[in-house]
Amino acid sequence: MEFILRKLVRCIHITFFLIIFFSSKIVYSADFTFPTSLTTDTSDFVLLSDTGTTPSVSGFSTEVLITITTTAGYIKVTTVTGLEQIHGLCGYTADSSSVPTNCTDSDRSEIGFQGTQAEVNTALATLSFKGDGATSNTTISVSATPEGASYNPVNGHYYRVLGSFTTPPQAVDWADARTEAKSDAKKFNGLTGYLVTITTEQENNWIKEKISTNAWTGGSDSETENIWKWMDGPEAGQTYTCQKYVEASVGGTGATISGCSEQSYLNWVPGEPNSHRTASDGWDEDYMHLYGDRTDVKFGQWNDFPSPATVGNNVVTKYIVEYGGMGGTATVFGSASLSINSTEVDFFVDKDLVGIIEGQSESAKRFIYSSTYPVLERMEWYRTTKKNDNIKFQDIGIDIDITNKDTYPYAKLLDAYLLKGDVNKEQKLSNKNIEKFINELPLSKYLKNEFGMVPRKWKIWSSGYLKKGKIKLKSGKVNQEFDSDALTLGMDKIIRKNTLFGIAIRLEDQDTDVGQLGTKIKSNAKSTTIYSSWHNNKSTFIDGLVGYGYIDNDLTRIEQANTSNTLTGNRGVKQYFTSIKFNKIRDKDNFTSLLFGRFDYGLSKLESFSELGNTHALRFEEQNLKNKSISIGALTKYKKKIKKGYFLPYGRIEFFENLTPDSEAKASYISDPNTTYYYTVKEDYSNSLKLELGFDLNLIDSWYFSTSIRRLIKNNKDYENEFAIKVSKPF
Repeated sequence: MEFILRKLVRCIHITFFLIIFFSSKIVYSADFTFPTSLTTDTSDFVLLSDTGTTPSVSGFSTEVLITITTTAGYIKVTTVTGLEQIHGLCGYTADSSSVPTNCTDSDRSEIGFQGTQAEVNTALATLSFKGDGATSNTTISVSATPEGASYNPVNGHYYRVLGSFTTPPQAVDWADARTEAKSDAKKFNGLTGYLVTITTEQENNWIKEKISTNAWTGGSDSETENIWKWMDGPEAGQTYTCQKYVEASVGGTGATISGCSEQSYLNWVPGEPNSHRTASDGWDEDYMHLYGDRTDVKFGQWNDFPSPATVGNNVVTKYIVEYGGMGGTATVFGSASLSINSTEVDFFVDKDLVGIIEGQSESAKRFIYSSTYPVLERMEWYRTTKKNDNIKFQDIGIDIDITNKDTYPYAKLLDAYLLKGDVNKEQKLSNKNIEKFINELPLSKYLKNEFGMVPRKWKIWSSGYLKKGKIKLKSGKVNQEFDSDALTLGMDKIIRKNTLFGIAIRLEDQDTDVGQLGTKIKSNAKSTTIYSSWHNNKSTFIDGLVGYGYIDNDLTRIEQANTSNTLTGNRGVKQYFTSIKFNKIRDKDNFTSLLFGRFDYGLSKLESFSELGNTHALRFEEQNLKNKSISIGALTKYKKKIKKGYFLPYGRIEFFENLTPDSEAKASYISDPNTTYYYTVKEDYSNSLKLELGFDLNLIDSWYFSTSIRRLIKNNKDYENEFAIKVSKPF
């Protein structure tokens, strides 16, 4: 009996030991429930649970980190109870310092959050997606991992930011960081780590959003000076930068070292790595780090430091550990993806269709600009030339494209628009015939016949141009080429000692070629502008204008998929625009200086219309285009008396802040009116700077010449150059 009892106790001990042993080695398996298809929309978010399958994860007993990304379009969750923010990922927290810039409710392409399994499943049940109208094939990827690290779904690796978390934080030695990163104590989810190796732009951008201070990486040239290697991880021993100290100004772009080759992606700060110190100091900047100060222009770029780095802003208090690519299997991991083969963009993959939509937007902007600019110039001219008490004919101003050497028909324009009376072109205006000439002008007749206005004390002016231009578009879009001719006729007078009032009528024709297939826009525009300039003293004045215009667009579109298919249509555009300009003028000796600020607003209402053609013909809904900008600038003009008149060189600088919002075009097949498709016309720059140099040449009772060179520099690195010549002659 005693023997049996001893055997029984021994069995109990062994059983208990096995229970303890295996319970300490429990391996959890993670599984996702995720839909396989989704009908998308570009106007609003669509719940994934509307498919009949509610997204969820299982297999976690600890808190779980959820990462969701989409290759196009936008994602969001609407129930966030109990969720915690993950540094560097779009989430739901008051800690705005840790949130990337693309985390607005309607502009999220990545979400990361942490919570219990129940909390994250509640959030996943509200996961929704909205298409962006630009990409037809979209993949939504979701992963679940234990808390404690961030998961990059692009390469399948985990990342942790470790180091000193004291106040103030203490410098971390690179060698110590390397040792700790590879230690068993720093394993994550069953994987051994290493100091991060950065091999792609995506990885660098993803990592930098996870740091807020300088952090060590796994790069070093401690083995061989100027030959930088990844020391551990899948790229252990791989050279990624070859750099000689004598070429420090070039920094990491391939200095010639025999047998050394660089990886394709590098992100060194210009001039780095430079070793910084002299040979006598030992060339001891041997370790690579990332700049982590988000307010610094160097944020996320690479630099070499000594270790430990302890001086000023050179302190490195963190290090980045990467997990993955070294073999082994994650203890707990779950992932799923949803591929969306959407018809949301359908016909918007046609580049000529996109081109004709954007071409209408660009031409509408140009029409508003060409209606307001001559009037603003007229009021500016009044102030800076000091000719307010005399009749002045600016007649025909011609913007000449220097790439086009054709001769413009000056005389034809004069005959068509100005010389309707009995006045001979070679005859100067005199007190005897000027009133008759004014009354014979088309604008004068129009005002007299329609409104009973007799313009005896009005000043008459005109401004016209012929112009060619080309717009080069990026991202695979088709280019646009346009040419236009326009004439503005205006009348104004001083109605009080301090107030100028006037009216201007503008006629313009414009042809725009879109791409190379024959798609084009033929436009005819008319506008009327009422303007006034008021001043309370000799140096301060305000210019303002309001106007209305109408554009008649004849559209011809060649279908990209079938170039023999031509679709046509006619679309009207109503335009409302206004501008107000605040001016400060100062005269000193022969100098006239003008400081100004301006606000411009325009609204173009594109009417609905239907194309004519086959079953691929489209119907476009009404579309509103808003143009808003503010600007400040300065003009300086010098007046020099010459033998037969005055020579006036001038310079202008003007800064524009573009406030124009995006506009959405809506269209449907005429054969399928119930399905609407969307395309967003976006502004690709936020501000610009215009520089102008030129001169006026006023010959008394004779010719008036003006020429200028203008350069418009946009903050998206685009620029425009313009060379203009104006020629006038009083009659």
